[in-house]
Amino acid sequence: MGTIWMPPNQFAAFFGERIGVKSGLALSREEIVDHLGASDPVARAIISFSDAPMRLRANEITDAFQLLLHKLGCLEQRFVGHGPTLLDLKYQSDPFNHKLFERVLSLLGSYHFDTGKVALSDRFDKLAFYGIVRSTLPENALAIAIELVDLVELSERASPWDWFPARQFEWHQTLDLHELFASESLNATHGTFFDQRFVNYLSANFEKIGEIHWRQFEALAAEFFVRNGYQVEIGPGRNDGGVDIRVWHANSSIAHPPTILVQCKRQKEKIGKVVVKALWADVIDESARSGLIVTSSTLLPGADTVRRARSYPINVIDREALRRWIENLRNPGKGIFLGW
Repeated sequence: MGTIWMPPNQFAAFFGERIGVKSGLALSREEIVDHLGASDPVARAIISFSDAPMRLRANEITDAFQLLLHKLGCLEQRFVGHGPTLLDLKYQSDPFNHKLFERVLSLLGSYHFDTGKVALSDRFDKLAFYGIVRSTLPENALAIAIELVDLVELSERASPWDWFPARQFEWHQTLDLHELFASESLNATHGTFFDQRFVNYLSANFEKIGEIHWRQFEALAAEFFVRNGYQVEIGPGRNDGGVDIRVWHANSSIAHPPTILVQCKRQKEKIGKVVVKALWADVIDESARSGLIVTSSTLLPGADTVRRARSYPINVIDREALRRWIENLRNPGKGIFLGW
């Protein structure tokens, strides 16, 4: 692939802007380097703060771009290959399907790319193309066509270059990644309390769950209930009397006692008896049906023993169950629901 000469300051602006377009997240230079690793050639260019042109290979830029999208939770795989090349290799040992693949690839070229378009994101009519494949090629060709189009679309979404403007979602505006760790704001553009971009990020970086801002931790728990059809009232964040979130079933009136009282504990230390007993007292006081502790840690054995032995209506979403909650938010319908 080609070589690009560009001043690091200019390149850092280009790279950060393209990441923002594709992921919806705005990252500082330091955050980009932290996620790529200091030894990455792109990271070294970004952190150099120089106006003197620096040589970078196009494939190094593409690889770093895809790696960063993966680490931000935007791509399932670490690298995205070239779709036609991948399928060519896949069908090499199957002469019949390899020939079909070549015919499908040729048809895609004549239908779309030979008309002067450089990307599928440029007004590609997928259903019309599939119709042509179905009507002109053998039956097996349709599955190959669908696979080819999916791979090409994926590679376009994972490309940093301006001639591939495709992205998985049309984010309304970029969101600073730093806000996940430092902001009390609950203004989620793509969500009710917790932004989908933060969900994506935590799904790929769950080890950072204990580092996010405590208010964002509360917002994450509230978002889970909202998306699963509950009515949710999140507390003020401070001086809330020990109850962070109140939850009602969708068909309940919030004038009635809550269905669930939620206490959020984003901490490294394990949860002790005091928290369990306090939440049980709140459940009794508000005539709620049950309480829920959502924690980035887990319960101490003694606290769990008290909860079970006294039949407290207190349930727990611990660190591992919380991981599955995040997976559910990223891919609705997957994983456990509440976890008890």
